[in-house]
Amino acid sequence: MSVYFIGDVHACFHELQDLLNVMEFNPNDDELVLTGDIIGRGPHPLETIEYVRSLGDRAHMVLGNHDLNLLAVIFGHNQPKKKDNLSPILKSSKIDSITDWLRKQPLLYIHPEIPVCTVHAGITPQWNIGTAISCAREMEQVIRDEKQLDNFLSEMYSDDPSCWFDNLSGISRLRYITNVFTRIRLCYADKSLDFKNKNSPEEARKEGLVPWFDLLSHDALKADRDYTLVFGHWAALTGKCLHPRIKSLDTGCVWGNRLTGWCYDTDTIYSVPSRQPSKFDK
Repeated sequence: MSVYFIGDVHACFHELQDLLNVMEFNPNDDELVLTGDIIGRGPHPLETIEYVRSLGDRAHMVLGNHDLNLLAVIFGHNQPKKKDNLSPILKSSKIDSITDWLRKQPLLYIHPEIPVCTVHAGITPQWNIGTAISCAREMEQVIRDEKQLDNFLSEMYSDDPSCWFDNLSGISRLRYITNVFTRIRLCYADKSLDFKNKNSPEEARKEGLVPWFDLLSHDALKADRDYTLVFGHWAALTGKCLHPRIKSLDTGCVWGNRLTGWCYDTDTIYSVPSRQPSKFDK
């Protein structure tokens, strides 16, 4: 058995199949872990989500910002945007079971046998892995409670607060936790979060911003085990992260670049070209 991790698919179903073929993924023996945003923007949202669901317990994913956006649309707290291409899912006869399935997905996935932690966007440098796990479980309970989720989604879209305090409570606490797991990219030197800048780290540094992983403490990924952290979300990184125990897997497939995966067992990076037009051609 091998464990494979794949970056943001964004409904690029054919590229997902291409990558699984290159990996020689065997759903009877291997496991698949996805970094979230399996839908949103790409051409085949329903096929993608149904394929992942069909793998049952051979596949695991974490929720990304586009996955949460779909829930916000379903619950009536956001209007579907044409560019997000959610219509095939919203019109599907399986919309109720898809909704239930999404709500059962975690914000943070710890593999039960190997020391790898998967999140969509990252963790704040104000946390260590233990705090991240605790906060994820707290928010996941909200997502799985229909009334609490409905209330949260009505106030999800905000950049505040930008700093963590242990005594944060209510919607501010839940929003901060969610924003960290699904939106974080850059921080200021005081570890407060910035959600406006989506540039490469080199460009962001000119504005006094650094990637969240540059500010992690030396032992942030140590708990009961020394963890490797896998994340997606940040296409502008093109998979480049020099932290020795962090794997960046979003390489902008939906923007016309590549879809990338990693095999834990062999420490091999796999990549296939996108079939989508380059964002520069749009």
